[in-house]
Amino acid sequence: MYDKIVDILCSIKEEQPEFRQTLSPQTDLNNDVGLDSLQMIQFMLKVENQLNVVIDYDQFDYEHLQSIDAFITFLKSCTPQEQPLYEDAKP
Repeated sequence: MYDKIVDILCSIKEEQPEFRQTLSPQTDLNNDVGLDSLQMIQFMLKVENQLNVVIDYDQFDYEHLQSIDAFITFLKSCTPQEQPLYEDAKP
């Protein structure tokens, strides 16, 4: 799951090819990655779609972004998707 999260982050930050080497399980998704608000929305939507989870935003908290590991732990508590969230997201 870590590799998939890194792939998603790299796809969003495509203009920085050296970006992948700066990431680790302890990377702070808020302060170290530098996603703006639109990129954060894209990240969350891609995570839901590519990892087939439904993020419960009522349970989601700022602390879940303190590291990639913390985010993965949160994702493991999320409900799996039965089908793609969006019609055009079908493979």
